Amino acid sequence: MNPGAAYLNDLEQFTTGKNFWQASLLKQIEGLTMQQALYKPSPDRHGIWQIVRHIAYWKYWALTYLNENKKLNAKEDNWAPMPEVQTEETWQEEIENLRKLNEDCISSAAKLGDEIFNSSDERIVFFRQLSYHDSYHTGQIGFLRAMQGLKPVE
Repeated sequence: MNPGAAYLNDLEQFTTGKNFWQASLLKQIEGLTMQQALYKPSPDRHGIWQIVRHIAYWKYWALTYLNENKKLNAKEDNWAPMPEVQTEETWQEEIENLRKLNEDCISSAAKLGDEIFNSSDERIVFFRQLSYHDSYHTGQIGFLRAMQGLKPVE
């Protein structure tokens, strides 16, 4: 398997499928209720919904930088405020937004092929390293699930 294909395989496994380490990003949030997504262990910590928004933002940021060579204002939007309306419907919209952005990332990685590892272009390096960011926060989501007494995702 060439490096680009290996990366694409890992990206898919860690965000949508099954891997050796933890449930994938989208599996960790699948089936969560709005209340479970809003749970925070303390007022100054982030909940799952906030983490999902944060992950989605950085996927959007990375795609914009990669495809348009444009850096967005990360200081303002890195941990954007929660939506004013928080319902099951708006929670499901957040999940769908993340799912779509993830599909766009997988598609972009497929187009890059081996260039994802062979390029020193900052835009490509940042995009490639996005998977580390996702994996870190996926672990946080798993921990927040455990703190609520939810069963681990298989």
